Amino acid sequence: MGALIFSGIISTLLAIRAYRVFNYRKSPYAKHFTLVMLCMTLWSINYAFEIGFLDIGLKYLFARLQYLGLAFVPVAWFLFAAEYSGTYKSFARKYEKVLYLFPCLAILLMLTNHIHGLYFEGLYLDYSKEFPLLILKHGPFFWIFYLYSFVLLMLGILFFFKQFIQLTAPYGTQAGIALTAACVPILGNILHLADVGPFEFLDPTPFSLAASGLILFWGTIQHEFLNIVPVARENVIESMNDGYIVVDASSSIADINKAALELAGKVKKEVIGKDLDYLFGEGVEILNHSPEGAFGREISLQRGSETKYFTVSISPLVTRDDAEGKLVLIHDITEIYKYQEALKQANKKINLMSNITRHDILNQVNVLSGYTELISEMLPPEVKGDPRISKYLRNLNKGIETIHSQIIFTKDYQELGVVSPTWQSVHSIAKESAFAFSGQGIKFSIEDKGLEIYADPLLKKAFYNLFDNARAHGERVSEINVSSRVSGENIIIEVKDNGIGVSPVMKELIFEKSVGRNTGLGLFLVKGILSITGMEISETGIEGEGARFEIKVPAGNWRIASAETKKVP
Repeated sequence: MGALIFSGIISTLLAIRAYRVFNYRKSPYAKHFTLVMLCMTLWSINYAFEIGFLDIGLKYLFARLQYLGLAFVPVAWFLFAAEYSGTYKSFARKYEKVLYLFPCLAILLMLTNHIHGLYFEGLYLDYSKEFPLLILKHGPFFWIFYLYSFVLLMLGILFFFKQFIQLTAPYGTQAGIALTAACVPILGNILHLADVGPFEFLDPTPFSLAASGLILFWGTIQHEFLNIVPVARENVIESMNDGYIVVDASSSIADINKAALELAGKVKKEVIGKDLDYLFGEGVEILNHSPEGAFGREISLQRGSETKYFTVSISPLVTRDDAEGKLVLIHDITEIYKYQEALKQANKKINLMSNITRHDILNQVNVLSGYTELISEMLPPEVKGDPRISKYLRNLNKGIETIHSQIIFTKDYQELGVVSPTWQSVHSIAKESAFAFSGQGIKFSIEDKGLEIYADPLLKKAFYNLFDNARAHGERVSEINVSSRVSGENIIIEVKDNGIGVSPVMKELIFEKSVGRNTGLGLFLVKGILSITGMEISETGIEGEGARFEIKVPAGNWRIASAETKKVP
């Protein structure tokens, strides 16, 4: 009796623990496994009372109460097996309620047995043992329900078996243990109903079912019993082209795939348990002085006469709040690196040719400018005073200046996007750009909120051109203000002056190439510099009140520097 009550307590505790763990893992079979264990609790405890009491009436009462748990075990087991193994899962979900109707009918017939006798034909006490045992003579519906239950239990085992035969080592051994655990309760119940040996009077099913549940639960949590995930993981990980390495908390290699082994030129036995920083030999340290959390870096490896390049991504493996180790993924970027290097070399050649060509053109422009000046000085007074000649000379000089400005512009535009963008302080860049206008009667007010934006290194040139545009076209500009404000996830940088402003017609045109009173290249360059990192610029001022340029910086490309990292020029 004590053993049965203990079995019931174990089943209850197991049900509670299984529900918490499976629900934590979002397992769809949690409710079915939990129901099996709770039903086992009712069965075991009531079976204990049946054996413990001497009165036949009380024994019969607890024998019937057992069915409140016993009747639902086969259906719950079948649904658990179908859900866990994935076999007939859709069928089980569709007919779940229908499957439970038969156990409910069995309980109803068992409770009303005194009316019809379909479930039990009779009962008596057997005094041949140390304590009286209740003997029930089973009726026709009992055997119908027994067959129904037996079929469901066997189908559940077959579901598992079908999955097990697809597993490879080391999961085959685990599958054998789990199958044995599932078969023992059915074998015990068959021996009891067949009146074999000591099982003639004592049903071992409650003990064996509780033990089976305990084994399955332990195997599921500790060793992924009955789970196809390890097989899928093995196939996927081993077929990856990228290197895959798992290290424990002490940076020792716990798992590694074929790609990483080929990269290191070693076999699995050599590296398991070894420190990761020595996997590729001296000079390649992956985890040394690594920061906390996820991060990445680039490494290069010498393979014979060839140097190969890789990106290494490292992510912590966390179980709830505890770090168990790290996952290292190694991706080959050799081809990308070669293309980048080839592109750099091509850009260098193009830039070299552009510099030479630009230098030669500027020399010729200077020659033209010099000859124009000489011609102007050598003309007779009566010719020099001719309005037409003066006009021709002015237009010629203006053409030479335009050519000179456009050639200088090509140098600035050539450098656009060549160097990778960086985080830059708006206050510092604007202040450095404003310094060039010292002594020109313009007062600058530059806000300092610690704002940094991710922009092309030519950002300073963009601010310079905005300030120069205000000076050249504002006519009466005496103040220029630089400020910022948050707009949703973006931030707006505002450059405002107190000049004459921009007419509504020109608000969009001023950013086009060759539009404006001079070369029309300054604001075109500003727009190009900002667009490199997704920034947009627009003119929103009111004509007559001054120009106002708004630069919209998208989310992710701006940040507020902390007091420790803030740079003050």
